[in-house]
Amino acid sequence: MRNQGFTLLELLVVTGLLSVLLGLAYWHIAPIRQKALLVAGQAYVRSVATDLEARRNPSTGSLPTQLTDCTQGFGEKPKSVATCTIFYPTSTTFIIEASLRGAVASRIRYEEGNLVTLP
Repeated sequence: MRNQGFTLLELLVVTGLLSVLLGLAYWHIAPIRQKALLVAGQAYVRSVATDLEARRNPSTGSLPTQLTDCTQGFGEKPKSVATCTIFYPTSTTFIIEASLRGAVASRIRYEEGNLVTLP
């Protein structure tokens, strides 16, 4: 009569098969995750740009140039955004540059309504 349970060999075979299947699944999911991190970073930069436009002085059109770090004060930033900086070439224009980690691209630049993804 055999005892109830699994042998060590059976457990090792099942563990090996599960490891292979999880490895294959990760291989397919990793690029999708990288694209999702890029989209999250782009959405955050657009949100910061919209917030800056809302803070524009209606009578003069000038922007609040004291805001240079967009990682704080603009809502919760995604984990993919490492740094985010606002530059003001003039008092009425702004450029937002964000560096990303783990995404398909490493940088995003927003200038005059155009969002550009940089390698």
